[in-house]
Amino acid sequence: MWIQSWNVLVILLLVVMGYFIGNVQTAIIVSKIAFRDDVRNHGSGNAGSTNMVRVYGTKYGIITFIGDASKTAIAFVLGRLIGGWLGLHASDAALAVSVGGCLAAAASVYGHCFPVLYGFRGGKAAACSFAIMWCFCWQAALAATVCLVVIFLITKRVSIVSILTATLFTVFVVIAHLIGWIPRYYIWYTLSASGLLIVRHRENIKRILKGEEKELHFSAPPQVQKPQPEQKQNEQKTEEK
Repeated sequence: MWIQSWNVLVILLLVVMGYFIGNVQTAIIVSKIAFRDDVRNHGSGNAGSTNMVRVYGTKYGIITFIGDASKTAIAFVLGRLIGGWLGLHASDAALAVSVGGCLAAAASVYGHCFPVLYGFRGGKAAACSFAIMWCFCWQAALAATVCLVVIFLITKRVSIVSILTATLFTVFVVIAHLIGWIPRYYIWYTLSASGLLIVRHRENIKRILKGEEKELHFSAPPQVQKPQPEQKQNEQKTEEK
């Protein structure tokens, strides 16, 4: 049987590993370290790079984006290594490596959106999905990234960029498969990540349809200023009391 070719225990290991790697919430960690705060208490309440830009400024948004994209890339690489090392597939080592990376990366996206370590309140997977694009198929990712830049320059709305880019990347992945660049199963993993991203943006979609979605301006002043040394000392004294 087909299922007998796969090591179910390794599949579970990769999914759990990827999920908990995704639990590492860059936005929450950075906001707590730099501001003694939780970004989810401000703005959209989302633990993502866009909300970090609006609440704390562009620098912290960029740090968050890099951190979230990096964790998915790390999950992808570890998934490939472990999938091949532990024999995810009984007879095809190359398939074990490839599917192992896809499994762990996709699981990290779900871990990012629904982190058990943070009360299942995570981000919307934009940065994680960006990493998946480049891990899965660089040709499709390059085309999608060009579209991403153009769409943002036109709309200035990150939600529209995320939704359209995820949709376009899925189309490009299908085309890449038809050309023969990537195997068919990459389509299913791409659909899983892109579908989740779109579902996570359902409130944004409602605002877009109503014409109420806000633009993102990287030069706009942050909503929350970084605490000064004296302010931090006063906070510490208050906590001690």
